[in-house]
Order: sequence, then structure tokens, then C-alpha cells
Amino acid sequence: MEHQVNFNNELSGKTALVTGGTKGAGKAIAERLLQAGARVIITARNAPEKPDEKLHFISADLSKAEGTQKVVEE
Repeated sequence: MEHQVNFNNELSGKTALVTGGTKGAGKAIAERLLQAGARVIITARNAPEKPDEKLHFISADLSKAEGTQKVVEE
């Protein structure tokens, strides 16, 4: 007997922060979190090539204290 698990909306009402979320693995993780129902905030030094209105983007360099502070404030 095969058991199917539905993970859609498992994160409804939650907020996720994905660093480096504009491309590659970070982008894939952000998209999966959206599918799970989370509100997703992505950060990176550069804006995504193709903006997605479902993702909240914060331009920040997290290797610097001021970049981290910017994310906290926003």
C-alpha cells in the first residue's frame, strides 16, 4: 500500500527567510517554501533576474553588519 503525503500549506502562517534566494539552490528552496504556504523573504546582494511578486526581496550583503541590520529593519 502506497502512502501519499501532501505538503501543500504545511507552512501556512509561517515566514521563511532564504539567504541567497535569487538563484540556484536558494531560489529552489524559496519556491518550495512558497508551495508549502509560507510567506517567503529572500535576500541577496543582487536582485533576481526575473522578479516574483510572491517573494519579498531585500537587497543586502549579509557578510557585513549593515546588511544584516537592513534585513532586521525591513
